[in-house]
Amino acid sequence: MDYVMSGPHKGQAIPGTEGIGELQIPHPDRPGVLCRYSTNDGDGPITGLPGAVQVHYVGDVATIR
Repeated sequence: MDYVMSGPHKGQAIPGTEGIGELQIPHPDRPGVLCRYSTNDGDGPITGLPGAVQVHYVGDVATIR
């Protein structure tokens, strides 16, 4: 199963594990910032991408370096 991103990572797909509540991955343009993504229980399959799940951008969190 792949997670298909919205927000700053729009269109990218990453391997995922079913049932994860929230993903945090590095922001593509802002060092030290993580993008937060979550799934919506009501989301259906993505047309043309069997086994893919849409994840929705829910904001950023700064990391301490």
